[in-house]
Amino acid sequence: MIREGCFEDLEQIEIIIQKAKKMMLLEGNDQWNEDYPTKKHYESDLHNGKLYVYEENGRLLGIACIDDQGHHEYDGIDWKISKKPYLCIKRLAVNPDTRQRGVGLAFYQYAEELAKKRKFPSLRTDTNGSNKAALRLFERAGYSYAASESHGHFKEPFVYYEKNVGQ
Repeated sequence: MIREGCFEDLEQIEIIIQKAKKMMLLEGNDQWNEDYPTKKHYESDLHNGKLYVYEENGRLLGIACIDDQGHHEYDGIDWKISKKPYLCIKRLAVNPDTRQRGVGLAFYQYAEELAKKRKFPSLRTDTNGSNKAALRLFERAGYSYAASESHGHFKEPFVYYEKNVGQ
């Protein structure tokens, strides 16, 4: 079940973040590191009412920020659907011990329902091109490719996806 996160979740969130970062590195994905994301990012998401968790039997299986503000580079992307408003999914992490159970896809479906409820016409998301699991997830969730852009030290460009939710 997906619900809004709370400060009591932070200990489990930190464990998921660390496990996810280790798994990403093992898979050759250098998108996340010791500087991003951190517990402070998720604390800020909590303070702003934008953090959601997937909970099953009292255990968190995943976390995500669902926000009406994208990353700073979003303003320069040539989005195909619409400029604003939109909801954006950021900092999605699934506990590697519980992968392949549809947790990531559930967050994208939840965000779509939030967008419809709040009358946002589109959803946006992005990942580093080395994050093959996220790219597969975007496709399964029905997102369309919008653009790609190189950033900083990353070997692969970041890839931007969007979805029209029909508002």
